[in-house]
Amino acid sequence: MSSKWKIERRTFLKGSAGALVPLPFLNLMEARGAKSVIGSDEGRAPVRFVTLFKPNGVHPPSWNINGGTENDFRMSPLMKPFSKHKEDLLILDNMGDFGFSSHSNSTRRFLSGHHGNRKTASVDQVIADKIGKDTTHRSLELTTEGLFVNQIGCSYISYDKKGNPIPRESDPQLVFDRLFRNPSQNPGQRKEFTSLLDRVADDAKALQRKTGKEDSETLEEYFTVLRETEKRLQNMGSGSGGNVDYSTLKRPDTPVTLDDQVEAMLDVIAMALWTDSTRCISYMLGNSNSRLIFDFLGINRQHHYLSHFFRNFSRSNIDSLLKISLWHMEKFDSLLTRLKRYKDGRGSLLDHSVVLFGSGMGHSDNHTAQRLPIVLAGQGGGMLKTGRYLRYSKNQEVGRLHLSLIQKFGIDQESYANSSTPLPGLDGSPFEEFKERSFESWVKRGKGTITAQGRLRMSDNLDEAKVFYIDVEGKPSVRIEINFGDFHSFNLAYHVGTPIKLSGNSGEKNGQLVINKVTGLTSLFGNSKPGKANG
Repeated sequence: MSSKWKIERRTFLKGSAGALVPLPFLNLMEARGAKSVIGSDEGRAPVRFVTLFKPNGVHPPSWNINGGTENDFRMSPLMKPFSKHKEDLLILDNMGDFGFSSHSNSTRRFLSGHHGNRKTASVDQVIADKIGKDTTHRSLELTTEGLFVNQIGCSYISYDKKGNPIPRESDPQLVFDRLFRNPSQNPGQRKEFTSLLDRVADDAKALQRKTGKEDSETLEEYFTVLRETEKRLQNMGSGSGGNVDYSTLKRPDTPVTLDDQVEAMLDVIAMALWTDSTRCISYMLGNSNSRLIFDFLGINRQHHYLSHFFRNFSRSNIDSLLKISLWHMEKFDSLLTRLKRYKDGRGSLLDHSVVLFGSGMGHSDNHTAQRLPIVLAGQGGGMLKTGRYLRYSKNQEVGRLHLSLIQKFGIDQESYANSSTPLPGLDGSPFEEFKERSFESWVKRGKGTITAQGRLRMSDNLDEAKVFYIDVEGKPSVRIEINFGDFHSFNLAYHVGTPIKLSGNSGEKNGQLVINKVTGLTSLFGNSKPGKANG
């Protein structure tokens, strides 16, 4: 093979019935490879942006990291499914800047930095305008379920320049066809197609004869993945539900499990990025306020009901909620594993991607917008410094994160949402890290009352997931057992992990002081009454 023989990055394999198959990055393309969007020649690979949205917040004691430093920290129990990717992660803490939030508002805020009806694009669409010009598909917007009609905003994270929601696709078969089959073909004829690879076999063999060893191995892996994805999609329609009705393009009346659906979609996502068919993808693992039932996990209640674990508390319900949350984390792991598997220039697909994972809601029952679960993965071709835990000293507007990403993708923009200063620290630059402040702790008893000053925490005992404690140095902790009205009115979820002064009616339980009704709460170092969202 001549070393001068090169192909364009946008080369397709061609075959019968109009088949077109895009290719992954090959060394044959390197001489004409595009520069990184951040202005670097590293790997000569484009940088991708992927969003994976988790609905309905988290159980904070299971998610939050409450100790450690930037470079020395232990991942929390809910992070265990993706802990093997620790060196590829940038875990952000103290994201979110006000008190309560509805499901709909929290969903929009995740990529828009606000939840008002503004005529502005979500951050993924801003980035897609920059990096999607040279790809067949500017962006892909994907989901796992249909519209939640009672609160439409719960169903969308991506918005166009006019502030209108962008339709999503939930069927991985249709996404696969959109990406890898000739769109001019009659959809009714697709059931008669042989394997996509079979239809481009001659062109594939001709290419392989001209490649070196490394490119040949990459192609072999790519063809294997493509074949496996086709088989997975074909099998999705098998079983009790019957085959896909190609004439109407409707999904089976009895679809396979949600897990199979999501795994198939993750296959398609990875292939879409690897072939440079698109560089920007947003994927919702469920609507916020999700009505999905995870029966394949042995759970028969709706996710939304279970997420209200304070109001609907039982040990069975909290166990089911955590099982669902762990499944979300496993899907994040599945995506990262796929992206690390595929070679992309001088690194992996993950090395040249930025993956944003998380939720627009913190405490799933109180709907708090503080300490949102947000993780970045991948180095983005050098724009991020991973393997770190960034716990900011103060609550940070999510818009600051969005603005940072916008600027790192080479977009000349000075503000986004409510933010005019980017979030520091993502690339290893200095940031104001959270540090403990000294304070006095004490307990004072009156007639039927208690006032305690100390650090508020949620119980990490799942048998008492509704219970809070105030830790007092040198004394037993004060137990807090209150109704949802008090919990919500005083926004205890917002103050967890911080020093407060709390007053209430007293009682005792097994010799321990108990507050059973809150009458007053003062934050020692922050806002006692967190404000409402600023737009």
